[in-house]
Formats: sequence, structure tokens, C-alpha cells
Amino acid sequence: MKAAEPAISSKDATVLGFRIHYLEAGRGDRVILLHGMGGEGARWMPTIRGLASQFQVIAPDQIGFGASDKPLTTYHRGVFAGFLVGFMKAIAVPRATLIAQSMGVGVALHAAVHHAQMVARLVLVNGAGHGMDGPPPAQPDWHARQIANAGTLEESREYLEKIYYDRSLITDSLVEQNLVLRLRSAFTIESMQTANARGLGRLTEEELREIGIPTLLVWGINDPLSPIQIADKLHGAIKASRKVLIEKAGHFPFLEHPQQFNQTVLEFLKNEHQTDAMPRTMAREPRATR
Repeated sequence: MKAAEPAISSKDATVLGFRIHYLEAGRGDRVILLHGMGGEGARWMPTIRGLASQFQVIAPDQIGFGASDKPLTTYHRGVFAGFLVGFMKAIAVPRATLIAQSMGVGVALHAAVHHAQMVARLVLVNGAGHGMDGPPPAQPDWHARQIANAGTLEESREYLEKIYYDRSLITDSLVEQNLVLRLRSAFTIESMQTANARGLGRLTEEELREIGIPTLLVWGINDPLSPIQIADKLHGAIKASRKVLIEKAGHFPFLEHPQQFNQTVLEFLKNEHQTDAMPRTMAREPRATR
């Protein structure tokens, strides 16, 4: 008999006078899902459904995105992390596991460095713009930036074709949805790009090395936006981490292989001594059935 779908509630919270929209499902220890640039909490729907039977899962639209308010400010990882902390206080969540993808990885890392007492565990997924110190950014590829900003349906499709391994998942509906989300958050995205170029909200490698929170890196290895070298660098910096590589997956392994992703995360969350009991690096091949 098929398990019943979890009830998913749509709610709002107020942080500094601004509305944060979020989805909530399940009961138990709290898990907060942080989406990437141009995304929203609902992008995590397969993960929400996969974890809600054992955890209370909370998926906010981060400030400046989705249905949340979009104040005119300079957006960077510190701003997002500050609103995340305020959001957790507003909904009476003193501590939670953070599962973050793409831009959300930088937000989660910033919270882990500056508000470690509020972060139980980290699950970092194909992080782009994670905010580690390094050499000055190279000259931007303007075409890549243009399609990432996705001002037209054609640009939206081209962008998605770069970051999905399985292009059969790129439907007309997905292309349109991606475009609408990015148009709604155009100011936030442009502000973030300016802030990133100025080095705002960056973390030093020394700060990352001080993170003692149990951390799981789950990486789709066919992702040109977040190549495996980023996972390697984070894995090397965060001692209490292990790494799982998902083959035949791009920037969204939780969408391309949701069952494998959810199983990997659940194993991590339920294993109290995973850094001692399990190898630090694993490769996971998706099952043949999809």
C-alpha cells in the first residue's frame, strides 16, 4: 500500500517587518531547506515529501525570492544568513539541520560560522558562490551571466540545459517556471552579483576550518556550474565532513535522482557517528529504474 502524501502547509513569518513565506510538513527534529539563486522553497518538493515522515521539514522562500518580500538592499550571504536566523527565531526553532543547494550553501556556511549554536548539521549540495576566500574573480562570461539571469524563454531553456544532466526533465513548463522565478527576483540577483564582485559576505578558509558541525556533501558530478573541485575544497576544509558523489546528475541531484538523494540524506541524519563509522568519500550510482 502506497504511503500517504505528507500534509504540506503554506505559512508566513515576519522578520524585521518583512514577510518570509515558507512551506512546512512533518514532525520531529527540524530540517530547513535553503534553495539557490532564483529559486523558492517549493523547488525542494521531492525532498520535503521524502523527509517529512521522519522530520519536521521547513522550506522558506529566502528573502528577496519567491513569495517572500524583496526589500531594496545589497544582498549577500551575510544578509541571507541574518534573515535565516531571524526566521528561525520568529517560528521558534532554536536549532535545525540546514540542507542547502547552490547559493544556499554560502548562506548555510555563513550561519554555521557565525551562529553555530543554531545549526545541528549541514547538508551541502552543489554549492555555487559558496563564499570562500580565493583569488579575485575572473572576468565574467557575459553570455553565461545573461542566460543565468534568464530574461527570455530561450535563455531560460539554454541555462537549464547546461545544469541538468537529464535533459528529458526540461519541459516547457519547467522553462517557463524558471523564467518567472528569475524575473520576480531580478533585482535580488543583480544585487547579489554586484555584492559578490565586491567580496561582500565572504568567508575565509580559516573560518571554514573551524566548523565542527557534522557535514554531508552531496554532489551531482556532471555540473559545470559547481564542479567537483568545489566539493573537494569544502571537504578538505571541513574536517567533520563526508562526501557522496551522485553520477549522472547535474546542479539539482535532488530533482534528477530524488530517491537516491533522500536515502543518502536520511542515512546521514539518522547516523549519530557517521564521520567515524562511514568513509569520508562515497560514490553513488543512480538506480536503473526511474
